[in-house]
Amino acid sequence: MPKRPGTSWNMFFREHMERVKASGKPVVPTVEGAIAAELWKNLGAAEKQAYQERYRANFEAFKQETKDRLEEMTPAEYKLENQRRAQLRESGKKGLPSLKDPNAPKRPLSNFFLYAKDLRESGKYAHLNLKEQSQAFAEAWKNLSETEKARYTDKNRIAMEAYKIEKAAYDAQATA
Repeated sequence: MPKRPGTSWNMFFREHMERVKASGKPVVPTVEGAIAAELWKNLGAAEKQAYQERYRANFEAFKQETKDRLEEMTPAEYKLENQRRAQLRESGKKGLPSLKDPNAPKRPLSNFFLYAKDLRESGKYAHLNLKEQSQAFAEAWKNLSETEKARYTDKNRIAMEAYKIEKAAYDAQATA
């Protein structure tokens, strides 16, 4: 996976350390850190803005590289990366969610959500806000006859069978 770029402060500090090394003076990181922090505080807004713009450009490039990398990863690579991230989380690393493969098959909608999708597409409840729609769909589902519910149950069962076949093929790719 691409490495996240350093912040504007990180860029400034690295440049400061390079200048110190180039001058031939002995480098003591703790001392140079304090000096760099003071220089950063005294830096003008325009100069800081230049570093922040470089950071934003680097971050956009990082996001694009990450997106490209995620698109080209195989199921096996997703599995390995998620295992690595799980180990890091267990060791105390925070902010590393599992990756979701965009190429993995999607679970089908449940019976109720298939019904709600049909109601939403009918336009009958379009005048209601989302919360009111949800309540109306739940009430309509509760009052729906068993034969109508069975129709949606059959749709869900067929979709779930197809999903299981796709998922098994996808998982076979991940272990190959």
